[in-house]
Amino acid sequence: MELNNHFRTFLIRAYAFFRISKGNRSKVIFYHDIHSTKRYTNMSTSIELFKVHIDIIKESGYQIVNEITKEYGQIEICFDDGFLGLYENIDFLKNNGIPVHLFVVSSYLIQKGYINEMQLMELNKLSLVKISSHTNTHKRLNEIATSEIEIELRTSKEIIESVIKSTVSALCYPEGRFNKETINIAQSLGYMKQYSCLPGFFSFKSNNDIIRRSLVQSAKEKEFRAILKGGDHILEFWYRFKYFRR
Repeated sequence: MELNNHFRTFLIRAYAFFRISKGNRSKVIFYHDIHSTKRYTNMSTSIELFKVHIDIIKESGYQIVNEITKEYGQIEICFDDGFLGLYENIDFLKNNGIPVHLFVVSSYLIQKGYINEMQLMELNKLSLVKISSHTNTHKRLNEIATSEIEIELRTSKEIIESVIKSTVSALCYPEGRFNKETINIAQSLGYMKQYSCLPGFFSFKSNNDIIRRSLVQSAKEKEFRAILKGGDHILEFWYRFKYFRR
């Protein structure tokens, strides 16, 4: 069951209006892709809307960073799956000095519409781009056997590391779905940071320091401002019920 988009937006904006927050708390936000001409997924964000988001972030006094190190004033931007649009619009990021964290599904590197190995190597050479794992085949990690979880995480790590020649130490759960077993296996394989889609500020960690993120890919201006203030935190219980399985 999905929340109606209009109802979701109403809840976020209403909660942000009544929410009292001291300062600009650091926050991780995420997208799936960006596009200017060709669109590779219906989850893609137009470059025009992405520019609006970037302007709001800067106007609000945040610094966009590769990795959050402070409780206040920082935004980390993530992209999931590895769609080709990010690569095709990389000049916008370079020209504006916008760092991003790209989570790649390793088996998608050979699929049409996704970043390939050569392009991933090229992106890895940019100081603005950090590359991490989104598993090997994008399976829901809270619905598969222990042995499958380990294969998904180990295979992805090995493939990506062999391409970029760097250690991969961060993981993003496909569809945000995870459980305690997933956390433990990922930690044992060297994933020091694990990202969910549970909304919250960066400092609001739970479940073994799992990092929270806010989905903003379709958020118009007012909704985006509300999310930065923590308006989407009202959805935490719904997200936890849907995505976290004990």
